Amino acid sequence: MNKQLPTPKAFKRSPSRRTESLVNPRITVLVVVLVLAVSLVVHGAFSQASPSSNRKAINLPDDSPKAPFSGAILSGNTLYISGRIGIDSKTGNAPANLDEEIKLLLDHVKDTLVEAGMTMDDLVYVQVACTDLSLYDKFNAAYRGYFTTKELPAREFIGVASVLRGGHFEIQAIAVRH
Repeated sequence: MNKQLPTPKAFKRSPSRRTESLVNPRITVLVVVLVLAVSLVVHGAFSQASPSSNRKAINLPDDSPKAPFSGAILSGNTLYISGRIGIDSKTGNAPANLDEEIKLLLDHVKDTLVEAGMTMDDLVYVQVACTDLSLYDKFNAAYRGYFTTKELPAREFIGVASVLRGGHFEIQAIAVRH
């Protein structure tokens, strides 16, 4: 009873037809994947938003419009504050009174933060460059008064040979909106 039933010719496949039937689904899947990938790229699924769309320069009225940099850049919820020095806007130089220089400097940082919709408590990192490290305690006394939180930002206080315009301090900082 090992008789084989005759197979109609329509169901018989030659070896080359069998290979074609295996390749066609693979090619079809490959083409579909490529079309989807191209469609996603064209519609921006893999591209990032343009840098200018979520980036804003923050400049205060007394910032020099001729300076080759912005006073700060707000990118998303993060504010990057450029190096600031405590200068008198009338003279363009640091005041002779050290306390006044520190106040001008910290007020400028605070005003920049306010312009970006933030406060001093939003600072997460501060770098202070100082021409005389013996001024550390004097700076800290004024600095601490600008915060309402007990969690002060990470900070670096480094000695430098000089600061522009006769100043003793320069600050740069990063803030993140809470």
